[in-house]
Amino acid sequence: MAPPPESAARWRLPQGQRLLFEDLDDGIVMFDALVGSTHLLSVTAAETLGIVVETPGLTAPEIHRRLLARTAIDDSALPFAALDELLWQLENLNLIAAGPP
Repeated sequence: MAPPPESAARWRLPQGQRLLFEDLDDGIVMFDALVGSTHLLSVTAAETLGIVVETPGLTAPEIHRRLLARTAIDDSALPFAALDELLWQLENLNLIAAGPP
């Protein structure tokens, strides 16, 4: 099954965004320095943000492949649709931004 057309968007941090992470016993806390808010993240969300920070401009399929390799999990445990939904949720929080292909 081919990824949907919106998966061609290129993901990056918004201009001026800086994310700080702290791995705690109860989860990963991320501080959004742009607006001064904190978020409790799942490992998947934190790793996804890490990929976007390290390599801005990737498409959702490229991020999905890197995330699967980085976490050593199978595509059935994290289907592409779940990662695509996560990216849009992170965008709704203004943590990342989708740019043109």
